[in-house]
Amino acid sequence: MTFKDLDLQEEIVRAVLEKGYENPTDIQSEAIPILLENHDLLAQSQTGTGKTAAFGLPMLSSINREDKKITQGLVLCPTRELCMQVADEMRSFARYKQDIKIVCVYGGSPIDKQIKDIKRGVDIVVATPGRLMDHLRRRTIRLNNCKHVVLDEADEMLNMGFIDDIIEIFSYLPEQRQMALFSATMPKEIIKLSDDFLVNPKKIALSRNNLTVSRIEQVYYNVESNQKIDLVKQLLQIHQSKGTMIFCNTKKMVDELATQLNKAGFPALGLHGDMKQEMRSMVMNRFRQGMVSVLIATDVAARGIDVDSMDVVINYDIPQELEYYVHRIGRTGRAGKEGLAITLVPRRQHYAIRQIERLSNSTITEKPLPSKEELNEVLVQQLHQDIEKWSSEEQGKLFKIAYEGLQKRGVTQEEVIIAFINKTISEYNLEAIKGKSGDKQTKNRTEISRIMLSIGNNDDISAAHIVSGVATATGIKGRDIGKIKISDSTTTVEVPREHLKMVMDKISGMTINNIRVESQIEDEFAVSEGRGGRDRNRSRGRNDRSRDKRNDRNRDNDNRNKDRRNDRSRDRKPRSQSRGRSK
Repeated sequence: MTFKDLDLQEEIVRAVLEKGYENPTDIQSEAIPILLENHDLLAQSQTGTGKTAAFGLPMLSSINREDKKITQGLVLCPTRELCMQVADEMRSFARYKQDIKIVCVYGGSPIDKQIKDIKRGVDIVVATPGRLMDHLRRRTIRLNNCKHVVLDEADEMLNMGFIDDIIEIFSYLPEQRQMALFSATMPKEIIKLSDDFLVNPKKIALSRNNLTVSRIEQVYYNVESNQKIDLVKQLLQIHQSKGTMIFCNTKKMVDELATQLNKAGFPALGLHGDMKQEMRSMVMNRFRQGMVSVLIATDVAARGIDVDSMDVVINYDIPQELEYYVHRIGRTGRAGKEGLAITLVPRRQHYAIRQIERLSNSTITEKPLPSKEELNEVLVQQLHQDIEKWSSEEQGKLFKIAYEGLQKRGVTQEEVIIAFINKTISEYNLEAIKGKSGDKQTKNRTEISRIMLSIGNNDDISAAHIVSGVATATGIKGRDIGKIKISDSTTTVEVPREHLKMVMDKISGMTINNIRVESQIEDEFAVSEGRGGRDRNRSRGRNDRSRDKRNDRNRDNDNRNKDRRNDRSRDRKPRSQSRGRSK
């Protein structure tokens, strides 16, 4: 079956085909005919099965524009991110029906602007329950003529406590309307909602055999917890993915992993529930635009977002709810593409893999940890890519000048090649994991400069934001960025002194977390990389200060003891006087 076989309007089919979709997914092929026939629908469908098109295409085909002031369609979503993404996707399906107006309504955005958009006329409202209630009470949105209603991620709205709002929203709807309810799971509260508000609904329950996991290669690695970060770095280097999503169970781990990956030269951003809405939107926009290739998220933060198919999904932690596994890997293998889902499994959690296999009705294959030979091959590939990049006309001129200068100093071609390869090896430093995470780093003395930025804790930033912002603006590796100290209103960042001028030029006027950042040089000093990480002079200074403090404490103790002796001497009566009184 193709989309042309479905009874959709020609303009809608044209837009769908131009997006690269030819064959409908299982949920689309079953749901679209039911909705076009104006039946109510109760559908159990997981993330990654194409739900937006399943309800969006028939809704768009059913809209007529006889009265531009009538809202004919409503889609309810649990989160702002999902709300925006559903609206954007529906607009893309309606690109050849430009008279259809779709308005996105959600909290965290000025309501006055939304009201202006609504007053211009709206055919379909895509909304979160809370903000829609505000509009209904203000009477800026009227649903008395709304003919088509969809609840997307109904179980998630239930988990977020929106059930009372949803029931109240339903009271604003006309008696004659079509309603579709999509949910990944079917708890009893969702069944009751369906019984109360859907009329003789058709029911779809996709078996897990029909999920998109059939296009996803699922593998796992046995790795100890303290080796996970090293393995993630290796996997990112091996797969060279344009889009990778990594799932962690805790907000702390999201932030820690984002910081570590940025320092290692892998642009990454984190997403979790403690982040403000503006920051979440900024993270998602940068990820969609390809400014970063790695998105790290908790299950709760990721549940309400929708992005194009990921090349790779990595389960850094095994999900606390095994049902989440299907949601996670549903981020890859979409739109007919092949996907890869990787799970990192400590020995004590090996049993969970078998449970997940039973849950998803699929096979998860164990893979050996990357070998030294495999990592060496990755290194050679990276060398080849670097050579191609540096062989550009501009870079080639610079290389020729440098090479001629080296020849005059008696440096041979072989020595240049060896130095080039050694530099690349030191940058990527891919060591096979053998029970211990890596060898000791060699100590290299590096001149460091400290830069002060006009942004701090008051601006809701973390070290990961700073590393990502500076690395993106300057092009230097995250690993070359040294210590970061964030205070309330400022942040100090250590960068290699050799790059100082370039860094200051590049970061001038840059924005982090949507805030324009000013910068200045604070001071310069030298550090020794590796164990210890400090310059000998700094250590000597610290020892001198410690010695001075000890001397000061000793002097203070001597003075206090002397004062006590003097006090006791004053209080003590002369021995001769004491004898006299006793007589």
